Order: sequence, then structure tokens, then C-alpha cells
Amino acid sequence: MSRIIVAVVAAALALAGLPGASAIAQTPPAKEATDKADAKSKSAEERKAKRAEAKKARAEKKAKASAARTAVRDRQKQCGMEWREAKKAGKVEENMTWPKYWSACNTRLKPKAG
Repeated sequence: MSRIIVAVVAAALALAGLPGASAIAQTPPAKEATDKADAKSKSAEERKAKRAEAKKARAEKKAKASAARTAVRDRQKQCGMEWREAKKAGKVEENMTWPKYWSACNTRLKPKAG
């Protein structure tokens, strides 16, 4: 607020043609103002760095999740092929369903993939 008042007074003096008016208009900003600006820019840089770190962490987490999902999908495809072959050959128990078979097959294949 005080900057605005100083600027208005300096402009009025410059228009009136009083000596020293240009010196008032060209005074450097107060040290406190530059310190605040520096603090704001530092905090902005810190926020930017934190966002970049968070983005990197999310990307790493997504990559790990993608690898896990791919492994599950591969096991499911393999178990599905086994299920179809066993069903065609008549080797599936009478009360066996796909979810039960998938659970048993996934449990059997998981340690091999690990």
C-alpha cells in the first residue's frame, strides 16, 4: 500500500515539474520488499521441487504396479490355457469351477515367478 502512495506522489511531483521528483520515482525498493520477494521465490522453488519428487515417486509406483499387473495377467493366461486343456481332456473334477482352479493355479505358479 505504501508503495502505491509513494508512486502516486512521485508521479504527481513529476507532473508538477518539481525538482527531485525523478529521484523519488527511481528509488530502489526497500530491503524488506526484496527479502520478501526472495523468500517467495525460494518457497516457490521448494514447492516445485517437492512436486517434481512426488511426480517421480508416482511414476515409479506406477511402473512397479504395471510389472505386478503384467505378471498376474501372464499367470492368468497360462492358467486359462491349462484350464481349457484339462476341461477338454476331462481331467477337471466335477465340482471344480474356474475361480477355484484359478486360485489353486495362481498359488502354484506365483512362487515360480517370484
